[in-house]
Amino acid sequence: MTRKIALILVIALTVVGCSKEDEQASAPDEEWPKHGLTEAQANEVLVKIGERTITVGEFADRLASQSPYLQARFESPERRREFLDNLVRFELLVYEAKRRGYADKPEIQRARRTAITQQLIKKEVDAKVKLAEITDEEIQAVYDANPHEYDRSAQVRASDILIKDRAKAEKVLAQAQKSDINQFRKLAREKSENEANRKDGGDLQFFAADAEAHPPKAVRDAAFTLKRVGEVFPNVIKTPEGYHIVMLTGKRAALKRTYEQAKRAIRHKLAREKKEAAMEALLERLRKDIEVEVDYDALADVRVDITEPTQGQ
Repeated sequence: MTRKIALILVIALTVVGCSKEDEQASAPDEEWPKHGLTEAQANEVLVKIGERTITVGEFADRLASQSPYLQARFESPERRREFLDNLVRFELLVYEAKRRGYADKPEIQRARRTAITQQLIKKEVDAKVKLAEITDEEIQAVYDANPHEYDRSAQVRASDILIKDRAKAEKVLAQAQKSDINQFRKLAREKSENEANRKDGGDLQFFAADAEAHPPKAVRDAAFTLKRVGEVFPNVIKTPEGYHIVMLTGKRAALKRTYEQAKRAIRHKLAREKKEAAMEALLERLRKDIEVEVDYDALADVRVDITEPTQGQ
């Protein structure tokens, strides 16, 4: 990607989905001066592209919406002209896209609806729940109610080779027992008959003994009997998928978290819960204010042709 295109994309992130009319509607009572401009100065037309005008005030707003790093970068007159030139380039692309009818495409309309919904949630939900406003008393109460919730049970990491035929699996097991971790993973990429295992060198990542779904219980049980990293389970392990060859590649001891260690996680958990509650309250209020009719029986007429996934999807 060229530097010029990258700068245009930076502009796009700040102006997409936002028209001048949107801004005027969203900020009718602005206080002046703003960005060092009087209201009259802010309303001066800086650029006209077709029927689209960009005022001095809009340009200042766009510049102010950039990160502090970019704001500093565009401090000089030359750099500000560069920013304006890229804003013009972007608006030319918008103008042409609208002229070609892209703005009326369903996917564009969906993206715009998503964008304005995100703005509503940002103002009505996110802005009303701040991490700093969650008190230590709230966090302490959550921790005291169930301190063991924030502990971590012992975990192991393993690599797995899966083969359908037992005789073939036994031969690969003999090779695996002579391998180090890197050689085992190479063997998994070459011999495993499972796509994920081949791709990841058999790596199962870390898991606890009571992990519910992955890997299979027989594999978990076998991995937890191994004592030394690099050790291979002495037998092939049968599951409905086939025969597994398992090597231990990592260990994590159980961790008991103190209040101070769990505090940050609890604070974020409370923030998520408060945002979810705020969202539900907002939706409940909207349902009372806005008439909603749903015909669930109409769902019976919906038919979707499901494409069969290809191997590895």
